[in-house]
Amino acid sequence: MTEQTVVRIVPRRSLLVSALVSIVVVLVPVSAVLYWFAIPRGQALWIALMQAIVVGVSLALLARQLTVDTVVADGELRGRGIFSPMVRVPLDTIASVDVVPVYVGQSPETVPQLLVRDAEGRRLFRLRGTFWHADDLTKVMDALPVPARIVTEPMSFPEFFAAYPGSAYWFENRPWLMAGLLALVIVTCIGIGVGVMVLLGMPIMA
Repeated sequence: MTEQTVVRIVPRRSLLVSALVSIVVVLVPVSAVLYWFAIPRGQALWIALMQAIVVGVSLALLARQLTVDTVVADGELRGRGIFSPMVRVPLDTIASVDVVPVYVGQSPETVPQLLVRDAEGRRLFRLRGTFWHADDLTKVMDALPVPARIVTEPMSFPEFFAAYPGSAYWFENRPWLMAGLLALVIVTCIGIGVGVMVLLGMPIMA
């Protein structure tokens, strides 16, 4: 890569479309039911307010998604996620680049993991093929100063994390954490549902 070359990639736009569709599919029927009960009771304003909050948060997340990218330019590799700050990696600190195919769950389908590490083997940067086009990962790989080592034999995520220590993000490879987050989401949804029913004067128990 020459100094003038700039490589910039963005996540799969299909993810954005899927998020928009999911929001509409969930929000429209739920809102319709809530308005059905709220209007006769004169509570439509509260439903509209809650709906506006949900839509506002959703649009903010979608707007944030549009700023996510990965760039190789100005002597550095940089990028950020939706909830993560900008990460900047000077190209001269990169010691190894690995591209590893990893199985998706229990299916035979694999996604590539582009892993960038320093001389001590610490993860500097990682791109997950779930969110990026394979051709775009190749562009980034070719723009880096170290030749990539391409693994041909797929492996599971536990095997990947064991073979490349420190490659996992803080939320990965921790089943107890995912179970706790799922339980929290369920409890929160139930709490919101009960709160709306109380607001609309609906019987909570038959």
